[in-house]
Amino acid sequence: MNQQQIICPICLLDNQQSTSDDSIHVTYITCERCGRFSIVRTAHAMLGSEKQGYRLIAWIRDLKEKGAEPPEITSYVLKNIEKGLPEYSPTQKQLVLLRNIERRTKFPGKNVLIVPEHDYPLSWATNEEELIYYLRNLVERNLLRLSSKDHEAINNLLNIVEITSSGWEFLEKNSKIASISDQAFVAMSFSPDLELVWKNGIKKAIEKAGYKAYRVDSEPHADRIDIKIITEIKNSRFLVADVTEQKQRVYFEAGYALGLGLPVLWLCRRDDLENAHFDTSIAFQ
Repeated sequence: MNQQQIICPICLLDNQQSTSDDSIHVTYITCERCGRFSIVRTAHAMLGSEKQGYRLIAWIRDLKEKGAEPPEITSYVLKNIEKGLPEYSPTQKQLVLLRNIERRTKFPGKNVLIVPEHDYPLSWATNEEELIYYLRNLVERNLLRLSSKDHEAINNLLNIVEITSSGWEFLEKNSKIASISDQAFVAMSFSPDLELVWKNGIKKAIEKAGYKAYRVDSEPHADRIDIKIITEIKNSRFLVADVTEQKQRVYFEAGYALGLGLPVLWLCRRDDLENAHFDTSIAFQ
């Protein structure tokens, strides 16, 4: 193993820690801005000297904040992963930021240090200035409080904040349903026999209703599949469960969504309806 300080190949932050394993052509990087990840040699060569898009930076950092396994950045990930990453609105980014501050808060009243240069990915922001804007807005909305005596102290160096009582109420109100999302999670069999049902039926119907249809096999990702499923259900407004072919995974995902308080829409092909589990068969009557 070869340890050294390098420029992060994703966000170009200097003096970041890396460990290389030349036997498998992988470099393991810990970046103060992106978080932890590994990158294979072919992907590293693709990057050149350009800073990557803010969504890729935010995605890697988001995995760290949620305690997930560090992703491996391959050439396949670089070519495809950003296509499936969310485009949050300014209002949604503020909620994302507040949720990340909540994760760092060990108890109500605990101060949290925010360093805009390193922490702007916490709000899926493009840069430090955008993060500072969201911090100011959250303070003005009385969802955050500056711990500094100087309430104009928000700047591009560092900020110490704490969640207010109104902020905790706001987070509790928005904890059950992914109010920042227009995503609909689709749980169904991946059988080739149902591919047209997915593409021409379920997916089109969801999009016509103004939502984004998400199926876990429909985009590339570097996460563990179980973590990815749970994360994306949490990030969805509702779940569509097609129990055709009676896959246990579909029932589990639907049950998890119900436990979160998400609406579940049940579907089943007519010729398989008699095989539906008795707990769900009432939904088809």
